[in-house]
Amino acid sequence: MEVCASLVAEHDVILHVLDALEKEAGKVDGGAPVRREFFAGAIAFVREFADGVHHRKEEGILFPRMAEAGVPHEGGPIGVMLYEHDEGRAHIRAMDSALAKAADGEDQSRLILVRETRGYIALLRAHIMKENMILFPMADRVFDQAGKTAILAAFAEAEAADAEVTAKRRRWAEGLA
Repeated sequence: MEVCASLVAEHDVILHVLDALEKEAGKVDGGAPVRREFFAGAIAFVREFADGVHHRKEEGILFPRMAEAGVPHEGGPIGVMLYEHDEGRAHIRAMDSALAKAADGEDQSRLILVRETRGYIALLRAHIMKENMILFPMADRVFDQAGKTAILAAFAEAEAADAEVTAKRRRWAEGLA
């Protein structure tokens, strides 16, 4: 039983949004107008789904239980993942801060929006790879069957509580080209 299968599936949705963000940032960098609604939707997706639903499961359920099972927190993989979550939040705040002026054509804000979008994309792609290839397989090794069952039950409870947000944000992501 893979304890992190639902997290990997959520990563796939997040990566799809990152692909769309990358295309849009390239268009803006090439001189196209900033599509305010697209970027606002992407920021909302990240805040509500990637950082909200997904990171809450990692930070509130998986990481603490991995630490309890002996996986180092400070100076270890969990600490790195938490640091990267915070870095991602900083990129999203900067994108949100620049969006209105960028959409109104202000050059410096356009540059900031593109830079922060690309920074977020690079950070999150590397972060997801580390989680999928290193941290999640580590979780499968450190937990016994009872531990895995408990985590899956906690994930199911969190998913039920966030079902409406998850459905709304997944629909938005699925509507991207």
